[in-house]
Amino acid sequence: MAKKTPAKKTRTINQQLTLLQRTVQAGIRRTDARFNRVDSKFQGMDARFNRVDSKFQGIDARIRQMDAKFGLEFREVRKEMNERFSSVEDRIDRLATHVDGFMKLHETLDIEMRVMKEQMNRFEERLKRIEVAQAI
Repeated sequence: MAKKTPAKKTRTINQQLTLLQRTVQAGIRRTDARFNRVDSKFQGMDARFNRVDSKFQGIDARIRQMDAKFGLEFREVRKEMNERFSSVEDRIDRLATHVDGFMKLHETLDIEMRVMKEQMNRFEERLKRIEVAQAI
């Protein structure tokens, strides 16, 4: 004789809310992990920029030494260096703008998460009242 599969039990509201809470928390954990990976990448980029800055400072110091030794004017070299510095500064400014946008997104997601928690709390309070009213 063939076995009948039992009808699927419907989940209670508490079970549904617990499942929703777990899903939201898992999403938050994944988002935090992504933010951590992005933060580590930005730290690596900062370290690279610091190395580039130190190299430029070393070049500038060498040019000053050459000026002092030979008494020569290196206006063209300095002009070119200043142009390159300005291009690097522009890149850093663009990077800072992107980081600011990223941080704003992170703050927005944090605010939305708090709002969802408050909505969940209100919903749970309403649910408690309904369960108490049904028990009576």
